[in-house]
Amino acid sequence: MAAVTALGWHAVALPALRAETILRAALPVRGVQAILVTSGQAVTALAGRVPADMPVLAVGAATARRARAAGFVHVTAAEGTAEALADLVRAEWRPSAGALLLATAPGYGMDLVTALRGGGFRVVRRCVYRIRPGMPAPEALRAMIGPGGVDAALFFSAETARQFLRHLPRDVREGLRSARAIAISDRAAGILGAAPWREIVRAATPDQAAMLDLLGVAGEAEGSAAR
Repeated sequence: MAAVTALGWHAVALPALRAETILRAALPVRGVQAILVTSGQAVTALAGRVPADMPVLAVGAATARRARAAGFVHVTAAEGTAEALADLVRAEWRPSAGALLLATAPGYGMDLVTALRGGGFRVVRRCVYRIRPGMPAPEALRAMIGPGGVDAALFFSAETARQFLRHLPRDVREGLRSARAIAISDRAAGILGAAPWREIVRAATPDQAAMLDLLGVAGEAEGSAAR
């Protein structure tokens, strides 16, 4: 929000998902050589429930920063995708050194598990948080967007895009025809294709900096403020 505002846009936070920690006790890590996290929500769930000196392999820089802020002292970041995280593991870790613990949510992480097990790693998948829809009621949504509509919308995950479209009122959906959707990945962009956006663009890399590059400075694109 601060970064968008600094570019001169009027930013509105529209929560599409709600994350809830479901890990309530210490998580056993005996025999585990490293913990894999593909979301900052997993970091929140693990903080104080696993030893802080456990090696943490994070999907990207933002998740790695969150892990360090939570007190983890041995944190390595991949390049922002599950595929990059798998490449990092294969390049720097050995299957014989112990299991890998993937901290995730129900319905998430299976592609990563499959890729690593195919490389000979033993992967223990543990659901430590869950994701639920978090979109506001239609009346609240209309009030948040306002009568001026939207100039641009940033989607930082495929699931965010899916829930946004699933709960979008018909009249608001029609208002997207003049808006530009900025997606963090090909998967998110594909989901957004179900709505009548003026344009859908994908970030060059799956991170906030690349998303903001596509947003640009207010006034340089078409002059009006974005929400």
